[in-house]
Amino acid sequence: MKNSLSNEGERTTIEEINKIPMLFILGNARSGTTLFQNLLDAHPGIVGTPESQFAVILSPRFAHIKKWKESAIIDFVEYLFIEPLFVELWHLDKKRLTETLLSVIEFANYSLLCKIVYYQMRNGKTNLLYLSDKNPEYILYINTILRLFPESKFIHLVRDPRDVIYSQVDFFKEKNAKFRAFKWMAFNLIVEKRKRKNPDNYFTLKYEILVNDTEATMRSICDFLKIPYVDSMSQNKSPVWVKETIVPENAKPFISNLSKPVNTSRVANWKNKMNIRDLALTEIITGDFANKTYGYEIDFNRKNKPVKISISSLLKGRFVYYIWQNFKQLKAKSLRFNLFYVRLRVKLNPHKVRPSKYL
Repeated sequence: MKNSLSNEGERTTIEEINKIPMLFILGNARSGTTLFQNLLDAHPGIVGTPESQFAVILSPRFAHIKKWKESAIIDFVEYLFIEPLFVELWHLDKKRLTETLLSVIEFANYSLLCKIVYYQMRNGKTNLLYLSDKNPEYILYINTILRLFPESKFIHLVRDPRDVIYSQVDFFKEKNAKFRAFKWMAFNLIVEKRKRKNPDNYFTLKYEILVNDTEATMRSICDFLKIPYVDSMSQNKSPVWVKETIVPENAKPFISNLSKPVNTSRVANWKNKMNIRDLALTEIITGDFANKTYGYEIDFNRKNKPVKISISSLLKGRFVYYIWQNFKQLKAKSLRFNLFYVRLRVKLNPHKVRPSKYL
């Protein structure tokens, strides 16, 4: 059994792929994670993949396997092609991927197989330094990620919570600012707690700094990753996978932004556009933490707000958020439950389970 992958004249050993570290991008939706992933992908040594939580989703079923058989490899690929975002955005050839994974079955473990899947998205890149993945909900699954990829590094993107909540409500058309504000808080609290345990593996980046001085920011990121900076990392270009994606109508405005130059036009959009009640909720829930931790100038005093927000309403909102968080974390521990939930959402809301929902 061979211990290498060969593709179009390129031969890469399993050992080389195993040594490529994973880089995970963390942050609330609409915090600039996709923009940042595109900038990373412009580096010749980094593979930036589109969203799919397949490594986390499939881990309950496959991560424990020590001796892989052909049937297990085939099952792994079959489950991969059930995950909606993987199918819609990755565009890998199922037969070819199966053959590639079967060719290394003697050396297979779950983490290696996942890395080989990421590796298929390299688009001709060689001498890879990082395999990069991003998804807002990875913040909830850091423990799982570290079990699978202990060498992982994390880039944590933060954006003014008022801009985040305004953008989420506007883009997703789901008017629940209270829930989203508690989500912004909880997600960032989780990362800050993790950073205290292992600060060398985390880099926190403010969206506003990224778009105001992209080159200096990306140079700092390269220093953190201990890799050379390249000029292309300061230019936002549409990734290869976008060209192969059938874009739904409601996602076209978002996809078009992927090829626009980095700019500051979306900084402080909340000032002229945010609903007054949403603004009050966001500032009350996030203001103190956002100010003390990230330096955002936010007035969190309820008495200074033009609308009345009751304590009972805030407590209810916090309770609902933590029920949701525990549901998501429980769901990720059961492949059968997770796939049932995905299929149910596709059946009930087919227009919502699209790339635009998660990017």
